[in-house]
Amino acid sequence: MKKYLYLSVALLTTLSLGACGDDDGPGSGSDANVQFSTSSYTLDDEPIDVKVVASQAAASDLNIGFTVGGTATAADYELSAQSFLLEAGKTEATVTVTPKQAFEAAKTLTLTLTPGTGYTIGRVASTTVNLAKSSVYVYSFTTAAAELQESLDITLTVGNDNFKAPKDLELPFEVLSGSTAELGKHFLVKDDATSFIVPKDGNTATLTLLPGPDVDPSNPVTLNLGVDEQGGRFVAGEIESVIITVKGLLTYAALAGTWQHKELIGLEMLELFAMDEDLDTSKIPSNNDDFTITITDEGDHAKFTPSSTGDLADLFRTCDMTYTAPFNVQEAGKVSGSCTTVGEQYFWVDEGSFDLTYFQLSSGNRSFENSNEKLGKLTIALMLDKDGSMILFLRDYDEPPFLPKWWYTDHFETDFFGFGYRFEKVVQ
Repeated sequence: MKKYLYLSVALLTTLSLGACGDDDGPGSGSDANVQFSTSSYTLDDEPIDVKVVASQAAASDLNIGFTVGGTATAADYELSAQSFLLEAGKTEATVTVTPKQAFEAAKTLTLTLTPGTGYTIGRVASTTVNLAKSSVYVYSFTTAAAELQESLDITLTVGNDNFKAPKDLELPFEVLSGSTAELGKHFLVKDDATSFIVPKDGNTATLTLLPGPDVDPSNPVTLNLGVDEQGGRFVAGEIESVIITVKGLLTYAALAGTWQHKELIGLEMLELFAMDEDLDTSKIPSNNDDFTITITDEGDHAKFTPSSTGDLADLFRTCDMTYTAPFNVQEAGKVSGSCTTVGEQYFWVDEGSFDLTYFQLSSGNRSFENSNEKLGKLTIALMLDKDGSMILFLRDYDEPPFLPKWWYTDHFETDFFGFGYRFEKVVQ
């Protein structure tokens, strides 16, 4: 009799234990049991996903509510949703927490699940997002002003020369107030980039700008380019923005017309240098009062027609003019495109720089002397000044009949012989 009693007690115990399972496990009922996947997260510079998990796939879409608490305020973060959406057939749902500003001190954000229909709440009913004290990075552009012609690289630096980014740093660019240029119309960004990206272990980032379809070289627009400081995560250093004059590529149409010579730029300093070395200044090709150049737009090229009077008539001939690669670029200049440069200086003036477009002339007198004509191709560089003047720089010819002491090498010395001439358009 005692044996049967022991057996009955054992069976009852087994049945009782089978009826008492963990209420967080699967199969605890028809409702999914939901809880946070972890009890804590850390939020620093990048958004994070806070996750809830369910004990079983939801039979239909469930909205799982939550409340927020902690020391963080709405100014510190942004939530992608006000509830977790657990889609039918899924066992996970997320809400993204995005930092809105730099955190000067550590803060907390607590999310607590609230009861609802179709689910029960498991053990991990709350999670704490720890908002870590933010790293603040100082950025600065490498130039305060630039011109966009064929293309333009804009570079910024973060930290000092020894700084190494702990991870990829993303600084979205912004078109600041005062800009008349519009993205997509007057300028484009190469590869459709939206941010400066400083790579891990680096300290610089570069965006390449291109002229847009509506740019007009004769009517430049202004782009004031800055970055989104992301609530103080990035702080401006010496140069906080770049003012870019958007000109676009200098076209044959913009150059079309008749241009009259006005001056050899820097002639006074050029003559002083020459006199110091007892050179004949009268032979410097500066006597061009009546000299003109007529440029005619012919679609894929231009016709270049010089007049027959003036020192420059010894160099130029009627010919075709086409775009060409930069050649004999002044040392400080930088090639910015297939036919353009930026930042070229001019030896005979003390200040300023020039952004130039290079052209090849199909014919010219390379000797610069009519009594000793040697026809061949020539390279010139042109720009339109802000007042509408055309500036022409010489970039290629053979040893000329002037300043012989300065022609001491077997190649063209741009500093000494790359003369710049200013022309003004003749009103028709």
